[in-house]
Amino acid sequence: MRITITESQYKKLIVENLSKESVSNLKSLQRFFQTVSEETKKQIGLDLGFLSTWGVSIAGFVKPVSDFMEGKYPSLSGSDLALLSTGIILTYYTSNKEKLKMVLEKIKEKLLIQEFDFMLGKCELLKRTFFNFIDSLALPFAKMSNMLAYTFLIPIIPQLYEMAQGYGETEISDIVKRIIMFVSISLAGNFAKRIIYSIVKRFKS
Repeated sequence: MRITITESQYKKLIVENLSKESVSNLKSLQRFFQTVSEETKKQIGLDLGFLSTWGVSIAGFVKPVSDFMEGKYPSLSGSDLALLSTGIILTYYTSNKEKLKMVLEKIKEKLLIQEFDFMLGKCELLKRTFFNFIDSLALPFAKMSNMLAYTFLIPIIPQLYEMAQGYGETEISDIVKRIIMFVSISLAGNFAKRIIYSIVKRFKS
């Protein structure tokens, strides 16, 4: 039996699918941060729980580079990648030199300092690229460093691009609400919405 759906129902299905893709990407970031946290605690007894509020944003920045490292250096184990990722996290998201020193000593002990330096360079390139892109949207920021709170957007940029391809304001608003609800950046939820809308608008132009 052939089932016919209305245009409104079709749009609702598309929005639902895109929302699921976006949330699925964000969930994978959440899992990445949890895995890195568990591995780090196991290896050197360092608890990253104090950063858990920003776990999704942190993973949005670190996970793409960790995935790249996994492809470039196939010999790296999961625990190696977690250790390198922790070094990156502490470099960009804290000012705790003691914790960073502890991680760097372990990285040196495992003869991974070359890989860490390479990963650090790739993260710096990603940060500059992301900052420049957000800066081009001409949105006001209290501090440039605050932009690291929005790096959860990096892995869902393909979905944001898709949103710009013919979606109406109602559909876009619905997807954005679901993204913000999942990330729940209590300190900057409204501003995160403005960034997402600005990115979608850029892709539309």
